[in-house]
Amino acid sequence: MIDAPRLLREEEAAWRSIGEGFGLIPDARFEEPSLTPEGWSPKDAMFHVAGWTDDCARQLDRMRLGSFVAAEETRETIERQNRAWFEVSYGMDPAEVRSRFADSRRRMVDAFTALVVALGEATPEAAEWFEESGALHYAKHVDDLRSFVEAVSA
Repeated sequence: MIDAPRLLREEEAAWRSIGEGFGLIPDARFEEPSLTPEGWSPKDAMFHVAGWTDDCARQLDRMRLGSFVAAEETRETIERQNRAWFEVSYGMDPAEVRSRFADSRRRMVDAFTALVVALGEATPEAAEWFEESGALHYAKHVDDLRSFVEAVSA
């Protein structure tokens, strides 16, 4: 049986960590395209995370409603989606990106909670989506954010 409360606690802790990481970025550097070797800015990374949490919320809702169809995700399809989100985020207002970041995360947590309530437990597939889009994904970006800030401080 999947421990949904543990997954929610881990997501909350990881959310605080990534939020603290983004909080270290001065507004003047939020759109600086040097967070990653690919030229992402902190704003792009924030929108990227929002994109995946929003997608996760949609998938969890489909699971709860019984209309989920698993699609094969490959490295190529994931990279294609990441590039598409990068293109969208490039021209977005930072305030809108910050708002989407918070809203999409809230939708994901609400969708996971609703699924657990409706089904009486988290399914393995729901848990995997929630972890991969949430806590595990956030952790991948925290180090980038810290390195970005440390590079200027050094």
